[in-house]
Amino acid sequence: MSRYLLDTNHCSAAIRRVSPLRDCLLHLAGRGDRFATCASVLCELEAGIQQVADVLAARRRLRHVLQRVRVWPIDFPLTTVFGTIYLELRRAGRILSHVDMLLAALARDRDAIILTTDRDFDALPDIRTENWLIVPPTGSGTP
Repeated sequence: MSRYLLDTNHCSAAIRRVSPLRDCLLHLAGRGDRFATCASVLCELEAGIQQVADVLAARRRLRHVLQRVRVWPIDFPLTTVFGTIYLELRRAGRILSHVDMLLAALARDRDAIILTTDRDFDALPDIRTENWLIVPPTGSGTP
C-alpha cells in the first residue's frame, strides 16, 4: 500500500470529463493505495473550475474523486516541517510556490509520493514524485 499526494495538475486531470487518471486512481484506491491532497490545491483547482464551461459538472466530478481522495489538514505541527523546507530552499537559492511547499511538507511528514508534472520538487531530494500523466503506475489496470 502506497500513499500519494495529488498536486493541482493531477487533480485537474482527474476531474476531466474523460479521465484515464481518475479511473486509475479509483481502481488503485479500491486495492488499498491511499490518495490525498490539501485545501490549498483545492483552492487552485477551484480557480480553474470557475473558468470552464460547465462548472457544476466539474464540481460533481471533483466530489466523486474526493470520495477516494482525502483532504489532509494543514495543522500546527506541519508548520514546523513547512518552515524547515522554506529554509532549506532559501539556503539553496530556490523558491517554490506556497502550495508546492505545503505539498512538500505533507509528503515529508506523511511519507507520501507527490503526483505532479512539476520538476520544482527536484530541489528537495528526499521528496519523491511521480508523473502519472506521462507514465501510469504499473499494475494499475488501466491502459
